[in-house]
Formats: sequence, structure tokens, C-alpha cells
Amino acid sequence: MMALVDFVSRLVGDVGRFVDIFLNDLILGAGDPVSALLVVVGQVLLISSVAVFGYAAVGALLREIGVTLPSLGGRG
Repeated sequence: MMALVDFVSRLVGDVGRFVDIFLNDLILGAGDPVSALLVVVGQVLLISSVAVFGYAAVGALLREIGVTLPSLGGRG
């Protein structure tokens, strides 16, 4: 149980650390807007792909118990 608590606390701390690094080093410190844009685009792509995969995985699990979620594709 302690390993789970340590993992969650580290995850939350790393998110805060990322925001600090992003704001201070990329936007305010470097003055290079291309670096900040690349980081933002990378994060958007990563979060969207994880969200779509998570939606598909949860939909597959829920379909096993008889609950169907709306389809993301056109073939429904």
C-alpha cells in the first residue's frame, strides 16, 4: 500500500515540477517560443491519444457487462 501512496505522491509532484519547468525555463527563461510550442503540441498529442485509448478500453470493459458507450467512429 505504501508503494501506491509513494507512486501517487511522486506523480502529483512531477506534474507540479513539469509546470514549474515549463513556465520558468521554457516560456520565461529561454525566450524561445518554438520550444514552448513543441512541448505544448507534444502534450496535446499525448493526452489525446491516451484519452482515446482509455475510452476504447473502458468501452470494451463496459460492453462485457452490457453497457454500450457511443462510438467514436462512423461505423457505430
